[in-house]
Amino acid sequence: MLHDLERLIGPATMAALLRSYAKANWYSVATRTSFKSAAQTSTAIDLGEFWTTHTIP
Repeated sequence: MLHDLERLIGPATMAALLRSYAKANWYSVATRTSFKSAAQTSTAIDLGEFWTTHTIP
């Protein structure tokens, strides 16, 4: 799923997303909601369809 997200938003954006998400959540509990929010904030691409086809259990 992460590879598909990287293909959609691009490797540079994905790298920045992962760095900023890890930094922001270093001492907290990471959740799928917070990750999805961070991913959407990192790009102008609407990720709604992506999350519909790539669910996180």
